[in-house]
Amino acid sequence: MPIVEFVIPSGNHLLINARRESISIMVDQSLTLNYDREGRLIGAWIDGRNYRRSLDNRVLEKQEGTQPGLAHRIRRELDATEAHNFLSDAYARVVNYRAALDDPATHSPNNSSPADCQTARDALDRILDCTVERLEVDRKTFHVIYKPVSILPPDQYLALVLQATEGCSYNQCAFCGFYRNRKFYIKGVEEFDKHIRDVRSFFGGSIGLRKSIFLADANALVIPQAQLLPLFDTINHEFAIHPRGLENDALKQWEAQHPIHFEGVYSFIDAFTTRRKTARDFAELAERGLRRVYIGLESGDAELLKFIGKPNSPDDVVQLIDHIKAGGVAVGIIILAGAGGEKYAEQHVRNTVNIINQLPLDQHDLVYFSELVDYPDSEYSLMIQEAKIRPLTLGEIEHQITLMRSGFDFRRRQHTPKVSFYDIREFIY
Repeated sequence: MPIVEFVIPSGNHLLINARRESISIMVDQSLTLNYDREGRLIGAWIDGRNYRRSLDNRVLEKQEGTQPGLAHRIRRELDATEAHNFLSDAYARVVNYRAALDDPATHSPNNSSPADCQTARDALDRILDCTVERLEVDRKTFHVIYKPVSILPPDQYLALVLQATEGCSYNQCAFCGFYRNRKFYIKGVEEFDKHIRDVRSFFGGSIGLRKSIFLADANALVIPQAQLLPLFDTINHEFAIHPRGLENDALKQWEAQHPIHFEGVYSFIDAFTTRRKTARDFAELAERGLRRVYIGLESGDAELLKFIGKPNSPDDVVQLIDHIKAGGVAVGIIILAGAGGEKYAEQHVRNTVNIINQLPLDQHDLVYFSELVDYPDSEYSLMIQEAKIRPLTLGEIEHQITLMRSGFDFRRRQHTPKVSFYDIREFIY
C-alpha cells in the first residue's frame, strides 16, 4: 500500500505507511512511531531521541551527543515507571490520530483512494487492539518461551531468535556477565520443535519483519554435529531459507514464491569449545542455511587473552576461521577495544592488527569493535584493581580503535570486509 497522507483538524500532517510486515506513523517530520504487523510498538523517534521497545516490554533511549565520540552518546534503559508512561503516551497519541481520521474536516491532500484510506484506518485499529495491558501479557508469554536473549550482533538485532541452547558452555570469560546465572543446556529435537511452534505463535503476523534466524545462545554451534544437523533440518522444515547460489531474477522469483522468508541462519561461535568442527562440518551447515558465524577474537595478543579468561590462543582463532571460510560460511570478528587497560594497550593493538591481516576476509565478512563495558564487582573489574591496571578512558579507547583500523591492510584484496562499531549497551530484543 502507498503511504497515505492526511491533514487532520489540528493542522498536522499525518502519514501512515501500512506494509505487509509493519506499520509506521509519521507526524510533521517531528515524530515517528513504528509497529509490527500485530500492532506492537517497535520503536519511536520523538523530539530528537530514538526509543526501542523490547519484546519483554523494556524501553531503550538512544541519542547522539552534541559532539562526536563515545563519551557523548546517550544509551539509557528507562526504568519501569518511565517505560510504562512512554508506552501509555504512545498509545494515547494513536487514539487521537484514529479519532482524527473519522473527523469530517480531515482530508487527504494527495487524493489517496478510499480503499487506501480505509487500510490506514484498519492499521491504526490493529495498533489500538494492542493495549498497554496486552503488551504486559506478551511480556509474560515471552519469558515462558525464551530465556533472556542477552546479546546479538548489531546486524542481527532484527533476527528471529531460536534458542537451541541456553546459556554458555564455557561461561568463564572475566569480562562477560551475560550468562552468569544460567546453566548451559542443549535442547533435543522435540523440545526445539515445540520451541519453534511457540515462537511462531508469539510473533504471529509480525514474523515477516524478521529477516534472518539467529541460533542462540552464546555458542550454540558447540552442539555435536550429529545432534546439530537435525536441529538445522527442523529449521529448514519450518522456515523458508534463501537457497545458496540464487541471485538476481532467480532470487526475486524465489522470494515471490515465499513471501515469508529468511536470508539465512546466523550464530555465535568460539575458538575453544568448537575447534573440533572441520571445514566439512561447516559445509554441511552451510547447505542447511548457515551464512555467518560471529567469533569473539577479543585480541590477537596471547597474554591478554589469558588475562581476560579466554582459553584459546590467537592461532586457534586463525585455524577455526580457515575451517569456517573453507566450508563456505562467512565470519563476524569481534575485537574488545580497551581490554587490558593501559598495561596491555600497545601489544593489544599490534598483535590484533597482525592477526586480522592474516585472515582470509572478504566482502561477506564483518569486523566489529566492541568497547569493553565493565560493571561494578565484575571479575574483570576486581582483576584490574588487584593488578593495579589503569582502565583506558573513552578517548583512549577511540584512539585504540583508530590505530587498529589504520593498521588493517585490506588494500591488496579485491573485496574487503565491513568494519563497524558494536555497542552492547544498544541491544534489547
